[in-house]
Amino acid sequence: MNPVTAAWRSLPPRGRSIIDNSVKIVVTIGAFYLLLTHEIDGGEGVGKVPIARAVSEYIGGVDPVSFCFWLFFAMAIKFVGVISSAGGWALLLRGQGLVFPFWQQIMTAFLIGRFIGTFLPSTIGLDGYTLYEAGRYSNQWHRAVIAKALEKFIGIAGLFVGILITLPAGYSVLRQVAGDHAPRLAAAIVVVCGGVSSIVVVGLVRPRAIRFLLQIAGKLVPGPVRHHLDRFADAATAYEGQVGLLMTALLAKFVTHFTTAIVYYFTALAIGVTAIQFLPIVFGSLIQILGTLFSPTIAGEGAREALQALLLSHHLGGVAQAFLSGALGFIAAEAATLWGGAFLWTRKAGWRPSFMLVDGRQVDYAWIDDTEDNLRLSELAARTRANP
Repeated sequence: MNPVTAAWRSLPPRGRSIIDNSVKIVVTIGAFYLLLTHEIDGGEGVGKVPIARAVSEYIGGVDPVSFCFWLFFAMAIKFVGVISSAGGWALLLRGQGLVFPFWQQIMTAFLIGRFIGTFLPSTIGLDGYTLYEAGRYSNQWHRAVIAKALEKFIGIAGLFVGILITLPAGYSVLRQVAGDHAPRLAAAIVVVCGGVSSIVVVGLVRPRAIRFLLQIAGKLVPGPVRHHLDRFADAATAYEGQVGLLMTALLAKFVTHFTTAIVYYFTALAIGVTAIQFLPIVFGSLIQILGTLFSPTIAGEGAREALQALLLSHHLGGVAQAFLSGALGFIAAEAATLWGGAFLWTRKAGWRPSFMLVDGRQVDYAWIDDTEDNLRLSELAARTRANP
């Protein structure tokens, strides 16, 4: 272990979190600065201009009525994706014997999680909050963790399936970006996306097959890959025999990513880019979504706009249009779910779902009441010591 890694691991979790978030903030600001000051061809007789100037000049010519009309459609399709994603999570919890009221708890927890993830530059967001509520109200943390682990694998498979389906129509995007290297890039996409999706599907249908493959591969599989495969096999085995439920959850995650990509088609229409093809825009946006998952910026900001400009500037009529389409896609997605903050405001200490079934039986929430009573006693003791 090198000294830097050793020093990093020696830090307390809070210290690592502060450093991590600070780095993300700096990288996000830096990414936007580099992107907006990057010079592009401003057209005949204009010469090179910064992207920021090109964007500001383009915005001035956008029709406000058309803008609002199509932006509303973008928000609506994003909300469809959020409902689909929440439905997939509800199915995975149900597969573990945990049943919550969908609209009252599952859906509102999703909106709260997205709200938190928007404003806090940390790992606490959608995944963390939905897992927290599932564990808190069921007191079945192990089951909730298994469901969340499998959700992550199903989610990436849903994204990869979308990329594979749209690849034939989106090949023009690769040609524009990679030129003569497009065939090799397309082949790499097929291998990676097809391989990962196939492993996930096989694991969902026959989880023990992943164990068998791991035994055969042995030391040939790199450590990090083996770790993820082991984790996936553990989670999938807990759902053995529930193939229909798992395939439905996979479909729900595919719909989630596909509708998110469609958002960028509507944001392009909102800024007046009408001569565009649907599937190439969706394909490029799916690749952009994949890229932002690995971005070191807050919520993928900066990276999203840069990738959209790199992949789709030709199809959208210019860098300014591609940048605006990407930025508006984020705004539309957040506007569709920002009111999750209102549900967070109503989550008082005494709030409980109207029902919470574990293996078909209603729970009594006694563990929550006991925990809160202990916290109140601790606070009272602390005040007493402070004011004897």
